[in-house]
Amino acid sequence: MVKNRHSMVRVLVTGSSGFIGMNLCTHLVEEGYEVHGADIEPPEFEHPSSVEERRVDLLSEPELPDVDVIVHLAAHSQVQSVVEDSNRAIENLKMTRHVLEEAVRMGADVVNASSRDVYGSAIRPSEDEVSPDSPNGYAASKLGGEALANAYAQNHDIRVVSLRLANVYGPKDTNRRVIPIFASRAAAGEKLKVFGEGKLLDFIHVDDVCDAIVAAMNRIDVADGESFNVGSGDGTPLKDVARMVSEIVDECPGWELDEDRSGDVSRYVSDNSKANSVLGFEPKKPIEEELEDTIKWYLDAR
Repeated sequence: MVKNRHSMVRVLVTGSSGFIGMNLCTHLVEEGYEVHGADIEPPEFEHPSSVEERRVDLLSEPELPDVDVIVHLAAHSQVQSVVEDSNRAIENLKMTRHVLEEAVRMGADVVNASSRDVYGSAIRPSEDEVSPDSPNGYAASKLGGEALANAYAQNHDIRVVSLRLANVYGPKDTNRRVIPIFASRAAAGEKLKVFGEGKLLDFIHVDDVCDAIVAAMNRIDVADGESFNVGSGDGTPLKDVARMVSEIVDECPGWELDEDRSGDVSRYVSDNSKANSVLGFEPKKPIEEELEDTIKWYLDAR
């Protein structure tokens, strides 16, 4: 996407106060981009001073700053919260529609954050192995968002790419996702709970996700209209993650199995071959090497 070596590419990150958004803004600044952020909430941790932040609710359809690329991360991203309130799935689609409308107005490329949830439980599915048989409302909103993005690309002069992210982890994640929950419970001296036997998930470090987003921005001329899996490419049993966390945190008494929860994906491993061949994406941070530093970040930040 880079126009030329002498012009700074302008990037807008929606959901810039979220976990991935905060990390991405820092990453983009370090890579030399002009970065704008848009979120309804302020970030919990400071952005670099050069990031232009706007407090906006995408559901109110605000005018967004003119940029070259929009990285659309804003969403109700917690599966269980969308299961409990299906209106949040509709709001995800409304936010995506407004971002696409603004992209058409300003002529911007769009990198759309989707999710591995669109596959349900699957081991190394290819990008074309998707059906409308969604495991939860969050997955349905993400699959609908991809379809909407591609429809806009077909009917307007914009380019779009969707990235189906696996389980993202790393510093600055304060959402109720599994690794932050494990870190919090472990630090409090509580047993960790694994919901359901046999859970096998693909955990990808947020730094690798940032690299994938930049790769999609830079190769959107050949990736336009495509969806890509973005994960580590390795499956890690959730009970192994619980065991590793309990061994890292001295106060943790161990872990235990609990009943499975409705809407949770039980088994997923990413097939990155398309992202590798088209985007040149290769994850560099396996969970076995990065989990300890991530957990230590939580212990220092608590």
